[in-house]
Amino acid sequence: MKEKLKLTEVWCKIGLIFIFSGFYLTAIAYPQKSKEFPQLLCLISLVLTVISLFMDFSRKEKVVGEITDVDDTELKVLDAETKRGRKKRLYQAWAIIIVSTTAGFLGGFLYSTFLYFVSFAVFFGKKEKLLKNIAIAVAMTALIYVVFQRIMGVPLLEGIFS
Repeated sequence: MKEKLKLTEVWCKIGLIFIFSGFYLTAIAYPQKSKEFPQLLCLISLVLTVISLFMDFSRKEKVVGEITDVDDTELKVLDAETKRGRKKRLYQAWAIIIVSTTAGFLGGFLYSTFLYFVSFAVFFGKKEKLLKNIAIAVAMTALIYVVFQRIMGVPLLEGIFS
């Protein structure tokens, strides 16, 4: 038990419990329609954090053993081609995020979500699974639309030009 309390991960989870509880309590003062979404997010986050913390304490073996039982791997010096590939992926990811955020700002959050999912599927997914990845991106966007726009009443299609 004492070994588990020394882990930074456990203390972060305890801190998250206090943060999510504070957010939940802050949302109580909001009007009824406005407080439902933040409170739902806080409750889901609280439950998942408590479950994760419970799982940390309920395991029989020591967590410290998991940390110390890591292979001794040799450091590799990356060649120039690998560095260029990684840098290219980083720039592509940032471009996707910036373009998606701009689209969301101009047309609404739903456009941002769709562009984000589809762009990552195109640029970072395997080419042989492209159609599957795009279908998943469209399905996730539709799911977000139904849950947030239809069920919770969050306006996802309100941007500057909407």
